Amino acid sequence: MAPRQHRRTWRRGLSPTMVRLVSAIFVLQLVSSALVILFLRGQMLDVVRLDRERQVIDVRDDLLAAYYDGGREELAEFITARRGSAADPAVFIALTGKGQPVLSNLVRVPDIPAAARPQPVVVRRGPDQAPSEGLALVGQLSDGERLIVGVVSLTERRIDAAFAATVELTIAVAVLMGLLSAVVVGFVISRRTHLIAETAAELASGNFGARVPIEGTGDGFDHLRLQLNLMAERIGELVSQLSAVSGALAHDLRSPVTRLSAAIDVALARVEEPRALEALQAARADADALRAMLETALEISLIEGGAVEDRRRPLELSAVAEDLVELYDPLAEQQDVRFEARLEPVTAPADRELLSRALANLIDNALKYGGKAVVVSTHRTIDADGKLWAEIAVEDDGPGIAPADRTRVVERFVRLDDARTQPGGGLGLAMVAAVARLHGGSFTLSDPASGGKGLVATLRLPA
Repeated sequence: MAPRQHRRTWRRGLSPTMVRLVSAIFVLQLVSSALVILFLRGQMLDVVRLDRERQVIDVRDDLLAAYYDGGREELAEFITARRGSAADPAVFIALTGKGQPVLSNLVRVPDIPAAARPQPVVVRRGPDQAPSEGLALVGQLSDGERLIVGVVSLTERRIDAAFAATVELTIAVAVLMGLLSAVVVGFVISRRTHLIAETAAELASGNFGARVPIEGTGDGFDHLRLQLNLMAERIGELVSQLSAVSGALAHDLRSPVTRLSAAIDVALARVEEPRALEALQAARADADALRAMLETALEISLIEGGAVEDRRRPLELSAVAEDLVELYDPLAEQQDVRFEARLEPVTAPADRELLSRALANLIDNALKYGGKAVVVSTHRTIDADGKLWAEIAVEDDGPGIAPADRTRVVERFVRLDDARTQPGGGLGLAMVAAVARLHGGSFTLSDPASGGKGLVATLRLPA
């Protein structure tokens, strides 16, 4: 892919729609990663909490067994000696009631109510130690004393510390992978949709041979490509049939119109009555106009049907424009129109004959419907994608054309109401548009850059 195409692809990939899509995918992946992390942490803490509860109950059962075997003395000795399960350094025990309290891994007895299951509690296990969170179970012995058995949450703290230590790395990896996948998905979708859009633009410009490549993936994009290609094929067939019919009609009508002109000429040679001569001359002028319309319509059909020989050669557009300015200058002077040329050297591959006819149509329209000033200019321009174009523009200061009518006026046989008083068949601008498409360019009608009244007709060709 050329660097210019790379830049265009990346610019399209960074369009607002793609940015929103990428952002949505990124946020969804980031949120899902965070939810997975929180779920994993919760599951681990639940497992550890259940294990701690079982540990508290097991220690309590061992202590009760010692109590049932030897009474309070055996229980106190078991606690003091830290035998069996009570030897775990995370376990704390308190025996309070009638005699001196017996404590293990505790500074003071926690104040917690009796319950059937272990409860969260905060205890101080040593004079120099900070308070610790844990689980404790309170039970009542048969002699009325309270037995408190608990375990501090060392594992939970280690899990939280481990999650805190790795959360930044986890988030960084999740952000990187989420952003990367979102960009890839957005780029793939953007590339596929713009490829389809470019083909649609080719079809809109009249290139009915354009097709979207079928990738054979069987997804929705492939189905859209297939349907677009079928539609293009059908439209191409219909347009070809219509062009063939209109071309054949224009071709078949030339002969009877030519015979009509010849018959009128014969009548003109034989008639001497002034009114009859005047009527015949008007009929001869109409026949000539009709023949010119048919020839132009036939030429447009040939151009749009691709039946014109490719005669494009590197052409200096300013020289072509200068020749036509000199040709129309006497007519402009006769109509008291200020005719001006602002020509910059610019070269483009073009058919000189077709380009000259298109430019002549533009100048002729400007002199017919414009005001008192016509400017013909040539210049080179670069579009947003970095592509180089050569432009020929004809600007006038007349009433112009309303924006709503500018796309309609370049169609065949379309004439606006204010143009019906002038001779013509409504084919001049259609011919210019056909020449532009044949050269791979475009034809546009716009307002003057000065903001005043008038019209700018621009023929743009690839340079």
